Amino acid sequence: MKTKDLRNLLVVIVLVGLLGSCGSSQKTTAKTSPNTRKADSLTALRLMDSLNSLTKADSMAKANSPDTTVKTAFENYRAEATMKNQLIHTELRVSFDWDKQYLYGKATITLKPYFYPMDSLILDAKGMDIHEVSLVKGKDKKNLKYTYDSLQLHIGLDKTYTDKEEYMVYIDYTSMPNKLKDEQGGSAAITSHKGLFFINPDGKDKNKPREIWTQGETEDNSCWFPTIDKPNQRQTEEIYMTVDKIDKTLSNGELVSSVENKDNTRTDHWVMKPGIPPYLVMMAVGPFSIIRDKWRGKDVDYYIDAKYAPYARDIFGKTPQMMEFYSNILHFPYPWNKYDQVIVHDYVSGAMENTTATLHGEFLNKTKRELIDDPLNTSEDIISHELFHHWFGDLVTCESWSNITVNESFADYAEFLWRQHAWGEDCAEQYLKQSIDGYLSTGTGHNLVDFYYKDREDVFDAVSYNKGGGILHMLRSIVGDTAFFDALNVYLETNKLTATEAPQLRLAFQKVTGRDLNWFFNEWYFNKGYPELTINHSYDAGSHTETVTIDQTQDLKENPVFYMPLQIDIYSNGKKESHEVIMNKTKNKYSFNVTSAPDLVIADGKKMMVVCVKNEKMSIAEREYQYAHLPMYFDRREALEDLSNHLDDAGAKATMMKALHDRFWVLRKFAINKLGNDSTPELKNTLIDLASNDSSSNVRAEALSVLSSNYKDPSLISLYRKSIKDSSYKVETEALTGIAKVNKEEAMNAAKKLENTDETTLLLGVATIYMQYGNDSCNNFFVRIKDKVNSGLEQVEYAAIYGKFLQQCDDTCVNRGIPIIQNIMENGDNRYAKYYAKNALQNLLSTYQDRESDLTSRIKDLKAKNGDPQKVAELQAKLSSATDISNKLNAALGQ
Repeated sequence: MKTKDLRNLLVVIVLVGLLGSCGSSQKTTAKTSPNTRKADSLTALRLMDSLNSLTKADSMAKANSPDTTVKTAFENYRAEATMKNQLIHTELRVSFDWDKQYLYGKATITLKPYFYPMDSLILDAKGMDIHEVSLVKGKDKKNLKYTYDSLQLHIGLDKTYTDKEEYMVYIDYTSMPNKLKDEQGGSAAITSHKGLFFINPDGKDKNKPREIWTQGETEDNSCWFPTIDKPNQRQTEEIYMTVDKIDKTLSNGELVSSVENKDNTRTDHWVMKPGIPPYLVMMAVGPFSIIRDKWRGKDVDYYIDAKYAPYARDIFGKTPQMMEFYSNILHFPYPWNKYDQVIVHDYVSGAMENTTATLHGEFLNKTKRELIDDPLNTSEDIISHELFHHWFGDLVTCESWSNITVNESFADYAEFLWRQHAWGEDCAEQYLKQSIDGYLSTGTGHNLVDFYYKDREDVFDAVSYNKGGGILHMLRSIVGDTAFFDALNVYLETNKLTATEAPQLRLAFQKVTGRDLNWFFNEWYFNKGYPELTINHSYDAGSHTETVTIDQTQDLKENPVFYMPLQIDIYSNGKKESHEVIMNKTKNKYSFNVTSAPDLVIADGKKMMVVCVKNEKMSIAEREYQYAHLPMYFDRREALEDLSNHLDDAGAKATMMKALHDRFWVLRKFAINKLGNDSTPELKNTLIDLASNDSSSNVRAEALSVLSSNYKDPSLISLYRKSIKDSSYKVETEALTGIAKVNKEEAMNAAKKLENTDETTLLLGVATIYMQYGNDSCNNFFVRIKDKVNSGLEQVEYAAIYGKFLQQCDDTCVNRGIPIIQNIMENGDNRYAKYYAKNALQNLLSTYQDRESDLTSRIKDLKAKNGDPQKVAELQAKLSSATDISNKLNAALGQ
């Protein structure tokens, strides 16, 4: 599952920044325009929806780490689920009541005792009406005694069965997911646990199709079919889905038949073999367009809204290439009969790797122009992540949620692997650094393999994903590429179609390498934290000795002393000498003979220690050398980050200016942002060139942002006019902002011409212009576009902008706007949309409370001075209207 979503852009820092920006006291710096920061933040939130959304899980894990007493450890230990009975096969026959949002189901489940003889069975079955429970004997059924507590079905069997005997139970039931007690429950990763979702069931929302889809992870599929809802179970399954004729269906495995019924419905029969865990069973129903593709003769299909069907290959088209790449590096071909991907509306997470049928949230819907502004390939990140799960997570599955990292760390690292293959080392290293920074910003958290979580949802966090992926990269660095991928092959071949835990991964690596790797797994998989390193180096000219010290300064009460092989690189007289060393103490000291003072010393030249905090003290000259001579993104970024703190130094600034032409666009954008407070002609001319000619739309947009913020130059309007025709929506939006800062009237006219676009990025850019420079007449635009703002991230921005706009409008506009924002607060696509809508209403209420106070004071003063009665009456009418709106806002907020 992709939940880091959001996670790719220092999740916690971004989230805190977003939440803080809602207040009226938020300031705008000259470095970055509001639009640029807003766009970057929203990108992060999309991933965090996506994914993303890690802070709650991390903080809970930290806050609820267990005591070290034997009693507490015993009570809180999260063991693998005991297997009393074993699922063999489940047959489901389901139909749907759209009006009631019910599923009518008939389940026939084949089981057997796992080892010990059994005369009873417990099935997970949440929030159902149970109509019949029977034992199936051939063509006959025998009623069984059962009790049901709304969460589990306790069934007495007709006799005691041994592990050599299979038995078959039939259950007639109704699933009512909306009646579950905690239907709005969930975690930071998965925001609701109803399992079964009806989207726009009454069809009243003309901008959204009617859909049904399921979400099984972690243990939510038991909300729509009875099962043993644990990851260490595995079953074959088949589903007969009866739906309206106009709808398409999708499920696991193969569609073996499709029969039209006399009542204008159709029954599709899907069969999944071999067996899969219950949480990976899925259904999707809706008016999807299906775009067909192939890989090695297997079907690779894309289910998508008709509106986005023309762009399906732009979104998903590299999937067959990914399947080929992963099959080759793993020496293990994609193991299932087909691979489908579907995009659904109002999804409660980022994406989900249901076996053979991955489900994605609608944020993946993008036009070809929108994809231009996705140069970090975040769509490809998500697609590659979920695909790799079909080996790690689906073929081999974690035996318990404590071991979720054997699923998620591999899918996380798959994103690095695909970027490395398809886009090069810079792009891959940028991903890894960003991912680890996201983890480091959340704190140490829990052990990678976490047997003491409070809630199973808590393990879907930056430890299991980001840190886990970084740990795999370190393991790859230690054993080498060939051994790494050979070991993954052994792990897959040895454990395919079973449930595993981390030690089985260690054994695969030891089998391939012949090396005892307990030390690595003990400190990284069964410990928490990371090394915090202080690195110093000095040269003694008398003895021609370079001394490097590495001190581990992490809290040793909470974290171990880490052991790690490192490579110290010494650059001198145009040559590099590399020295292999071991870091294994709190204080480590290494000395080397060097004929003259080195130009640069790098304590971890191979970047084997990526999961750490590193304070490597260097001079400005050394950082300049590092940027100029070391090719890795890690080194160039590290040098620029340090130099950006010394821009008053001519050499540091000169290097940052060189970075404006770095080969990788991320570093070009970084340099623009850090130089943003400068207003020299040299920088201005370079920014004009970048805004006009850079190959990256993000660099062009950032250059325009800094130009419009720093240079109040009317002559730049020709550049803004040209850029407003750019192929990138992001550039077009920044150009509109630039025009507004030079000529407000022209900006308003340009915004007016863009009002009828269907592209929400531009519509929200227009909204920003109207918020800053518009009047009450612009309110019709905000009302009109409310139905075009469908995704949670769009709703976040819309609610914040519209709320700010209404603060300067008359009462008639505010009365029209309140129910629109209130609807987002109550029914928004995700928690962030609801939060921002509520914040917008609270800020609007504060504005009106201030207005009431001011009007009351003015009326009192006028009356005290025997002022004009007509003026008093006018003010009293305004006060009455303001009070009325305050009351409406209080009611909307539930106060």
